[in-house]
Amino acid sequence: MENIFDTSVLVQVVPNLKTSQNWLLDRFFPNVVTYETEEVAIDVDVGLRRMAPFVSPLVEGKLVEQRQYQTNVFKPAYIKDKRAPDLRKPIRRQIGEHIGGEFTAAEREMLNLQLEMADQIDMINRRLEWMAASALTKGKVTVAGEGYETKVVDFGQSADLTITLSGSDQWPLSIASGATNTQPSDDIEAWQTTFLKNSGAVPTDLVFTNKSWRAFRLDTTIKDNAITFPALSPFGNQINIGAQIQKGAVYKGRWGNFDLWLYNDWAIDPVTGIEEPLIADGAVIMSCADLMGTRAFGVILDPAFNYGPLAFAPKTWVKEDPAQRLLMMQSAPLVIPSRVNASLCATVV
Repeated sequence: MENIFDTSVLVQVVPNLKTSQNWLLDRFFPNVVTYETEEVAIDVDVGLRRMAPFVSPLVEGKLVEQRQYQTNVFKPAYIKDKRAPDLRKPIRRQIGEHIGGEFTAAEREMLNLQLEMADQIDMINRRLEWMAASALTKGKVTVAGEGYETKVVDFGQSADLTITLSGSDQWPLSIASGATNTQPSDDIEAWQTTFLKNSGAVPTDLVFTNKSWRAFRLDTTIKDNAITFPALSPFGNQINIGAQIQKGAVYKGRWGNFDLWLYNDWAIDPVTGIEEPLIADGAVIMSCADLMGTRAFGVILDPAFNYGPLAFAPKTWVKEDPAQRLLMMQSAPLVIPSRVNASLCATVV
């Protein structure tokens, strides 16, 4: 066992690198709104491809129904991250503190509270990213937890926009030498038309997982005009097939109308305790800025905050006997795809 009175010096702290990232949120859900109510509402201009009616110039004009809009109302989930920090931490060396100590007990207590609050916010942000992934892949968010009645927040996405390929329709993960494979590009051509028909929006982004990316780049037409000979493409097609990875997503190039992304992130389900990918491997997401995604935060049901709207509401108090400081972070978040049909998810592998 090392003697702390030796001339050793604590030279560095090994930080946690498994912190949350907000790539899906920042890319597709950039709007942040707080509400002074338990429920949040989004007004949607109902777009119908109507045509003006023909009538004889000798008869009365035909009465046409005026343009309609609808208000979608959702109730956010509620989060109460409550902690009881170890009372002995203020009298023990903090992470990163010099051997022998350099802070007072009061300073250590404040540092510990800061670390705990930062971790609480990190966990809420990861939950928001999970919500974004669920909204993009399923068109709904299922809220479930211990002692919480399971609720499904269904955003009403068209069933045409959730696609699962099976059997020989799946994208191949390998092809024979000299064989032709156009399945990925053929499917994307068809899906972008379905996307445009249902939403009126033009898709601009394709988000892949590891398996779907591997299958996509095996398309021989894509390989020829964007990988092997990108300089010969008059349309700016250029795809990077080199190994790349980042937190969230890494940019893999341009093909046709699309920016291409490879996404990787995971989270531990608090119910099952199992770490799973936020987007199931084998899926590909098609979307764009016209999704108009919103991070909505409802009212905090706590008189300490005057029942006001806050994204993150921290509070702390001390229980007298036995002495114990408690720390709680509250939030009422919901990630909403305002134009829900401006997103398509296909399971291709």
